[in-house]
Amino acid sequence: MASIKDAVEESFSDNHAIIKYFLFAIPLYITYYLYEKGYTGFFFWIMAIFTFLMMLGILVVCTTNVRNNKNQILPGLNIFHIIKEALHSLMAIGPAIVINTGVAAFITSKFTLPSPGVDLTLKILIWCVFMSVVFTAYLLFVKDKKIKDAYNLKAISDFGADIMVAVIFMIPLVAIADAIFVGSITYVFWLFFGVPNPVLTFIWAMFVIQNLSVIGNYMAQIAMENIEIRVEMEKYDRGDITT
Repeated sequence: MASIKDAVEESFSDNHAIIKYFLFAIPLYITYYLYEKGYTGFFFWIMAIFTFLMMLGILVVCTTNVRNNKNQILPGLNIFHIIKEALHSLMAIGPAIVINTGVAAFITSKFTLPSPGVDLTLKILIWCVFMSVVFTAYLLFVKDKKIKDAYNLKAISDFGADIMVAVIFMIPLVAIADAIFVGSITYVFWLFFGVPNPVLTFIWAMFVIQNLSVIGNYMAQIAMENIEIRVEMEKYDRGDITT
C-alpha cells in the first residue's frame, strides 16, 4: 500500500535535500513577493512562468525517479534539465488536461440541481471522472517518457478509477503531514516572532517544494500498485509468466 510516511521520510533523506529546497524555493518566493506587492508586470509573469515550469519539472522528475527505483528522488540543480522535463510533460499531457478540464467545466456549467448538496456531489463526481484521465495519463507517461503512453485508452479505462480514488486519499494525508511539520513551525513563529514573517514565508515556500517531492513519490507508489503490479498479476493469471 502507498505510504505517505515513506514519501515524507524520503523527501528529507535525499542527498542535499534541504539545500535543494532552499534554492528551488527562491523563484517561488520572488514570485509571491512580487504578487503581494502588486508588481504584476512583465517581470512578474516571466518569474511566474519560470516558477510553474520549475515546479512541474520537479514533480515529474520525482515521480519518474521513484517509479524507476532510483536512489536519488529529487532532481539535480541543473535547471535546464528540470525545465526540459516540464515542457516534455506538457507536450504529453497538455492536450489531455485541456480537453478533460474543458469538457468537465462545460458539463457542470449546464445544470444546477435543486438540492445544493446533491448538486455539489454530482459535479465533484463528474470532475473526478475526467481528472482520473489526466492523472492516469500523467502516470503512464512518466514511466518511460513516451508521449504515446499518455494516450493508451485501454490502460486509462482499466486503471483510471483506482488511481483517482488513491489520489483522493492522498490529499488528506499530505494535509496531515503539512499540519505536523508546517503547523508546528508556524506556531513557533507565531509565538516568538509574529505572523506574517518574511522568514516564515520563505520556509513555507520551501515546504511547497518539499510537497512536490512527497506528492511525486506518492503518485509513483500509486502507479506501481495500480498499474505495474496489476499488469504483472494479469500476466501471471494468463500464464505469460510463472514463479
